[in-house]
Amino acid sequence: MSELDRRDFLKLVGVGAGATAAACADPAEKLVPYVVQPESITPGIAVEYASTCMECPVGCGLHVKTREGRPIKLEGNPEHPINRGRLCTRGQASIGRAYHPDRYPSPMQQGAGGSLESVDRETAHAAVLSKLKSGGGGVWILGGPVGPTLGSVIDGFAEASGARRVVYEAFSHDALREGTRLALGVNTLPILDVGQADVIVDLGSDFLDTGLSPTENARQFAEARDIKSHSGGGTRLISVVPRLDLTTTNGDQWIPARAGSQGEIALALLGAVVAKRGVPEGVDAAAVSALTGQSSLAQAAKSADVPQSDLEALVEKLLEAKHALVLPPGVAYSASNATATAATVMMLNAVLGAVGTSVIIPPESSAPAPASMAQLQELLAAMRGGQVSVLLIHDSDPVHSLPGFAQALEHVGTVVSFASMQNGTSERADFVLPDHSNMESWGDAAPRPGIRTLVQPTLRPLLDTQATGDTLLDLGRGLGGNMPEGSFVQVLQAAWSDTDWDAALGRGGVFSDGAESPVTVGSGLSEIQFQPAQFSGTGDHVLVAFPHSFLGDGQGAALPWLQEIPDPVTKIAWNSWLEMSFATADALGVGFGDVVKVETPEGSLNVSAFPRGGIRDDAVAIPVGQGHNVGYYASMANDGGPGETRGVNVMDVLPSSPDASGSRVWLANNALMERTGEFRRLALSQWTDNQRGRGLAQAVTLAEASGHGDDHGDGHGGGHHEGPPHTFDPAYDTEPGQPYRWGMSIDIDRCDGCSACVAACYIENNVPIVGETQSIQHRDMSWLRIERYVGEGDNQGGLERRPIPDREKLGEVDVRHLPMACQHCGAAPCEGVCPTLATYHNIEGMNGMVYNRCAGTRYCANNCSYKVRRFNYWDYGNRNFPGMLGLLLNPDVTVRQQGVMEKCSLCVQRIETARQPAKNEGRSIRDGEIQSACQQSCPTDAITFGNWRDNDGKLRQTADDPNRSYSVLQYLNTRPAITYLAQVERDDHEGSH
Repeated sequence: MSELDRRDFLKLVGVGAGATAAACADPAEKLVPYVVQPESITPGIAVEYASTCMECPVGCGLHVKTREGRPIKLEGNPEHPINRGRLCTRGQASIGRAYHPDRYPSPMQQGAGGSLESVDRETAHAAVLSKLKSGGGGVWILGGPVGPTLGSVIDGFAEASGARRVVYEAFSHDALREGTRLALGVNTLPILDVGQADVIVDLGSDFLDTGLSPTENARQFAEARDIKSHSGGGTRLISVVPRLDLTTTNGDQWIPARAGSQGEIALALLGAVVAKRGVPEGVDAAAVSALTGQSSLAQAAKSADVPQSDLEALVEKLLEAKHALVLPPGVAYSASNATATAATVMMLNAVLGAVGTSVIIPPESSAPAPASMAQLQELLAAMRGGQVSVLLIHDSDPVHSLPGFAQALEHVGTVVSFASMQNGTSERADFVLPDHSNMESWGDAAPRPGIRTLVQPTLRPLLDTQATGDTLLDLGRGLGGNMPEGSFVQVLQAAWSDTDWDAALGRGGVFSDGAESPVTVGSGLSEIQFQPAQFSGTGDHVLVAFPHSFLGDGQGAALPWLQEIPDPVTKIAWNSWLEMSFATADALGVGFGDVVKVETPEGSLNVSAFPRGGIRDDAVAIPVGQGHNVGYYASMANDGGPGETRGVNVMDVLPSSPDASGSRVWLANNALMERTGEFRRLALSQWTDNQRGRGLAQAVTLAEASGHGDDHGDGHGGGHHEGPPHTFDPAYDTEPGQPYRWGMSIDIDRCDGCSACVAACYIENNVPIVGETQSIQHRDMSWLRIERYVGEGDNQGGLERRPIPDREKLGEVDVRHLPMACQHCGAAPCEGVCPTLATYHNIEGMNGMVYNRCAGTRYCANNCSYKVRRFNYWDYGNRNFPGMLGLLLNPDVTVRQQGVMEKCSLCVQRIETARQPAKNEGRSIRDGEIQSACQQSCPTDAITFGNWRDNDGKLRQTADDPNRSYSVLQYLNTRPAITYLAQVERDDHEGSH
């Protein structure tokens, strides 16, 4: 044993005599506790810090839950005005970036063999500094949107190095920004408050899924449709899109218009509304007339291939509404006329009176806006022409997301990446100066007026990384630039010197009422040059490239939870797919999984087919985000194929040329399709959307929900089917004298299927990721899934071994989302068949699992009516928490071993965390004191957790709805502790809800 100095001796004394003996053989530092314990940390007790989510530009507020100095869970900050305590799927998963196996351990330099090799920081900085000094006027810095303080440091560095700065965001919404300027005189992105509208017409924004602020909009929309507050059913949503997306599935009417016709429809609607209401005061009536004269309802209906009567009815609804709102096309439907379409929609909102209520126009930001495609083309031209000597890239992966960038990069002298994790761009860099992860960084954000938020580190740097701000400060000083003094955190503190730093840090930022910009309606009417959407290619099908719900522009593909959680619409995970109508599939002679060659003027790709009823015959669709050959999860490395591309990158077959106003065009090509004869199975998690009339996802009419229908079941748990044989109260399924019977109420009318609850459950409960190969075999381990059904279903079909979802019909939107976890049955069918008594009923009525007893017979899974139990076929605890990812594990939840069953525990660890303080204070656990992970994340507040024995609690108040409450498969007498509230059909249109 080596000699101990005084410090090591004191550390060992702190461990205790038993551990000291063991420490003689092993390094002591692995065993030592705090010698001087920080006041803010009590071992075993979680500590939360306020921060900001940087996974997308929305900038939601976070509470980072830490245990003994390591973040283990992210929750929404209740004080943040945007997300108000909720957090989306992407935000939940973003914690994994801190522990990811793809992280660069240190600065890297391109070696002689063409691969990146580790190098010390001083050497890397000196080499990059030398390149910058000799770069002349050819230095550029390209990166994603960052906070104002880091942005000011980048600007200072750009001045010191003579660099040109380009802000790059794949989904930049530049057409909407420019369209707002043309219509309202302010070059900014509008803030949408959909909760202020009573009628919403969505022309393809997909605001509940991939829009400007999905978490915020989902909350607003759910509150605006809450029938307890709005007896008439609240807001109505009408979608005018060629494909049944997530937003449309939550609406009341679907007009399946041809892709690219949204601009002509908007123009026709504007003309019809102006004809009834006239133009706003001060607007040039002649200019409006000249613009709207280019389209009529009849012309638009013909272009869109929809009945003219549908558009006429749309006009009537807009005119009758007190607060109508029209939403412009989002990324997927940004065609060659996207800017003119956005301007037309903003004009229409002004005429309808939506501007200032549901459409807020903030002042123009002083921060640089994301570059338009025209500006990006200038950079690409300079790169191809050899005019870029040094290119520095941060917070983006343009090799994947910007067409033509990879080829242009070959002509750049020196490429420097600040990526924290491997991606397609960083792997081609000459130098990588890795940034800290999101949990290790300082920063700030100003997502909109009145909101300034802070990003604070909750984890000491795990690797030899440095904040990009500090790296640029060092490089700028080395160039002799006038850079701010001190480290980046000191620069940040100086920028916040006008606030109470400690108070802002504790709250997560400074929040106040945001200013609105005065608008000038119609100020740019003369600049609007409207033309019908133009398409390239000779195919018969328009190619719709839509943003994946979770992967964004592709940077989310690195996070395994975002890969494994099924897409909310198709229920496919881990790969790309080609959506086509059943008629198109029949014409091609292909079925589910058959590989199809898709060709456009820009190139071709091969992708597996997914026939469905929810898309027009003249359109096909591929999600954006896959197509990586770098990364443990982003590529096929986790499934045994290092360097093999996962899925396809649809951007490879999209154009890079801008529209007339310089905006990026996404909807631009017709596609030729050809059957290849190959087959590639997709990881489809739900093989049927037919609930076969079993009352799984129930619905009631608005009249029935209000108590005026004829068939409402038989009280609590009675359901809405004929003759339920049993009624029961979950409160009695526990031992007499017990004060608690835990359970849930889930309102499927509020659930929009976003899957934030699923991601929260994965991370809170150490649920392992199994990968694509195992997911294809249905060996996923998720404790909570969201089932998707279309209508009531029937007993037709289903004889084939593996059906595919086939209930969707064009123009119908009776889609129901059903969150399904362990029901914690009072008469659980799993308990009686377990030969080892591993699954049991505890004294508070919950269905528990003793993992050490489980022998893996799987009898319980076979006997479970709800199919919510999971079996560990592999030692996922070791296999799929590689490297540092094990540091993410929640110490309050057992990591399960191979060969045992597992399932939802109702977050029993959270129950126990609340039980001890209540016991110490001599009281019962208060209502609302416990929130399950799924409840806490849900943007729409669809989930209520509580105590069935508390008659005054929120669970009782929510669940005891005689007109809507039911229990799934209650006629089997399983006596579930989870009650559902039926979906409400609000409209008279066939198949709508």
